[in-house]
Amino acid sequence: MSPVTQLPWVTFGCFGTLVERQAGSQVVRPMADVEPMLAELRARGYRLGVLTNCDDRAFELVHRTFRQPFDLFVTSERIRGRKPAAWHFRAFEQMARVHRTHWVHVACSVNYDIAPASALGVTAVWLDRERSADPRAIGVRVHTAAQAVDVIADRLEHSSVAAAV
Repeated sequence: MSPVTQLPWVTFGCFGTLVERQAGSQVVRPMADVEPMLAELRARGYRLGVLTNCDDRAFELVHRTFRQPFDLFVTSERIRGRKPAAWHFRAFEQMARVHRTHWVHVACSVNYDIAPASALGVTAVWLDRERSADPRAIGVRVHTAAQAVDVIADRLEHSSVAAAV
C-alpha cells in the first residue's frame, strides 16, 4: 500500500455545484462560474475530483462537458454506495491516498455532502448559491465559486504550513 500523500485535493459534489440540475433534459453544462474556478484551482496546483451519486454512464456525459478532465471521480456505481454514506468519502480518500487535512470538499448539499465531509474531518465548503437559510449548515459557507477559491486556498495553505511544522 502506498503512503498517504500531501498533495492538496479539492473535491466537488456534481449537480447544483458544478453543473445545473435540469429536470427532464439530457443537456448538461457547467455553471458559468465553474470553469474559471477550476482553472484557478489547477493553476494553484490542486488536484481536482468529483464525488457523485451518478452512475458511471451519467457522469461520463457530464464529465465530457468540462474543458479539462478531473483527476479522479467517484461515482455511486463505482463504489456501490451513495452519499451521504461516509463510505463514499472514505473511498475517495483511499483512492487518492490523501490525508483529510489536505482535502477540501465543495458542494451545495448540506445533507449529502457538507455534513458527511465535516463529520470525517474534511474541510467542507458549502457553495450556497441560492443563499438559503438552512439552520443545519456546517462548514464554511460561500455564495460564489470565486469566493470558494479564496476559502480553499486559505484552508489548504494552512494545512500545508501545519504539516511542515
